[in-house]
Amino acid sequence: MSSASRHWLDKVYLVYFIIHIPVLLCVDLVPLYPARLWVPAEAPLHFLHELRAYYLATYGDQFFAPSPPAVIPSFFPLFALMELIFHLPVSVWAVGRLSRRSGPGLDGSAELLLLVYGLQTALTTATCMYEAWLWDPAVVTSRQKLVLLGGLYGGYLALAVVLTVDMYARLLRRVNAVDNAKKSQ
Repeated sequence: MSSASRHWLDKVYLVYFIIHIPVLLCVDLVPLYPARLWVPAEAPLHFLHELRAYYLATYGDQFFAPSPPAVIPSFFPLFALMELIFHLPVSVWAVGRLSRRSGPGLDGSAELLLLVYGLQTALTTATCMYEAWLWDPAVVTSRQKLVLLGGLYGGYLALAVVLTVDMYARLLRRVNAVDNAKKSQ
């Protein structure tokens, strides 16, 4: 990709990571917080419980349903843990890195980290989408699935795939440049 398109994509990635941090903190990671902080009506973070209830009622996302643990797929708590130990730190780092107005942009190590992030995000999102596709229509309506899979999860997957392909292409150019330099010596 040209330098101009890369710059444009870096701005898209910056907006994504800026939005992703509050989504992580206010929706995805909430079950990892002590319940006494967000479940009881008098809890200081009870608005998070209400936000999740609204999200569940609106989109039918069963990953966030207050159901018995046997109903939640065994992979989902692992994915939430990955969001805590990998997505959150990378997102905070990426906002700082991508918001720089001066400098050469992303270097090879940043591109490698974002390649891993994009690939991991694409795989886990696709797994969640497949699971959601299988949900009983009596629980999650076709309209809810369309919005959930086509919009929310689908957009997230699309951005992860674009990020992965973009970072791979950038790294491949770096590797090819080094290889060509070695050949010309």
